[in-house]
Amino acid sequence: MLRLDDVHSLMSGNKVFKLLPNILAAKASGAKGLLTFGGAFSNHIHATAAAGHHFGLPTVGVIRDTGTAQTPTLKDAIQWGMKLHWVDRQTYRARHQPEWLKDLQRHYPGFMLIPEGGSNDLAEQGCCELGKYVAELAFDDVVLACGTGTTASGLAKGLGTSQRAHAVAVLPGIDREIKALSKVGVVCWVDYHAGGYACLNDTIRRLVLDFEAENSVLLDPVYTAKMLWAASDLFGRGELNGERTLLIHTGGLQGRRGMPHVFTPRG
Repeated sequence: MLRLDDVHSLMSGNKVFKLLPNILAAKASGAKGLLTFGGAFSNHIHATAAAGHHFGLPTVGVIRDTGTAQTPTLKDAIQWGMKLHWVDRQTYRARHQPEWLKDLQRHYPGFMLIPEGGSNDLAEQGCCELGKYVAELAFDDVVLACGTGTTASGLAKGLGTSQRAHAVAVLPGIDREIKALSKVGVVCWVDYHAGGYACLNDTIRRLVLDFEAENSVLLDPVYTAKMLWAASDLFGRGELNGERTLLIHTGGLQGRRGMPHVFTPRG
């Protein structure tokens, strides 16, 4: 397992590779700050706020909530200086619409816009560098969780031609992302989302509890837990049949605070 959760204590996991190129671009362009999107427990919001604080860039988080959420994620973000811009769920659905984005940027002039999850070309380039590093490790199969698909796409572009990237979808309904990943040679697995984003089942819980007890490595409940479930099943089915397989821990452990009893041993 590649422990990206150990890369940085606050900009956890794959977020370092996605955010750093954006921060460098913002600095180079003279942007006044970073403007991005996420929910009340978002790893991306948490990492962006931490990065802005570390690099001296003001940050604004457009948060999908009513303005009453007091989550550990948002408390950290506020402590690091992030301004929270609250919108309801219906308004949040417009986050990809150009006109609404223009209005938002007029409200925060000079701020560089980063899409939800940090998913843009710059982020993919950063993940391509991750792929080049992984390529040197000479694994046959590389397995990671997939939300927006940016990390998997960038990683696949950096891998060697004989290596296979496997993306495990952690939520249903991402057909467009899966189609794009297939075009760059990523093998996509869509039956391990357990019903939806942040949804878990007893099989995942038992598997994670056993893994954590045996390896003293914590997993996040949204992404890496489902990746482990998929990898375990795929091994059993013979779908991961190379001599060496690498599982990627993409971080996000701060999200466990929003699901405190998920992995508590029973009895």
